[in-house]
Amino acid sequence: MNTPDAQPESTQRERVLSAALEVFSREGFEGAAMRDIASIADCNHGMIRYYFKNKDNLWREAVAFLFERMERELDIDETLRKRLANGERDAFEIWLRRYVRYCAEHPDHSRIMVQASIRDDERLTWAVSEFIRRQHADMRHVIRALIARGVLPDHDSVHIGYIIVAACQMLFTLSPEVRRLHAIEIDDGVIDRHADAVVSMILR
Repeated sequence: MNTPDAQPESTQRERVLSAALEVFSREGFEGAAMRDIASIADCNHGMIRYYFKNKDNLWREAVAFLFERMERELDIDETLRKRLANGERDAFEIWLRRYVRYCAEHPDHSRIMVQASIRDDERLTWAVSEFIRRQHADMRHVIRALIARGVLPDHDSVHIGYIIVAACQMLFTLSPEVRRLHAIEIDDGVIDRHADAVVSMILR
């Protein structure tokens, strides 16, 4: 069967998934319109139906794409993974700085997850089962190793984990508010300064 567009299938799919993340993060699942996603992706509605069948499947594929993108861009190789598991401070600082930049460049990630958590439906259950539970388990292991080494204070790893995530994400998740309140536009300088602040507060 021929695809409804002359571009390579991987290019088509990534363009649609990127557009879907933008619309889902702004409008939520219920408010997102397939025609808006098609418009941003510069494709016809039929092409989205061809690849993803329906909006629910598109949301799931977009979230899978989102977590794959996160893993790729954080670029944690086996050496860094072992250093994090051993609770090494310098390795955790590397992770923090990469995560801050990821959050700045992709605020759609946290916005979509907040929307899903507010709705608390089967899509959140699926995302937790497929991606989030494993990530949080890995993070708790690292936090406990950092606590054991005295790098982080001795508090429940779940609470510390959410504090760290919020510190890294929130400036960028709420960037429209930040722009209106403080006339701050997110650029490389702002990202670097935020990373400096997060590191200095968490790893004093």
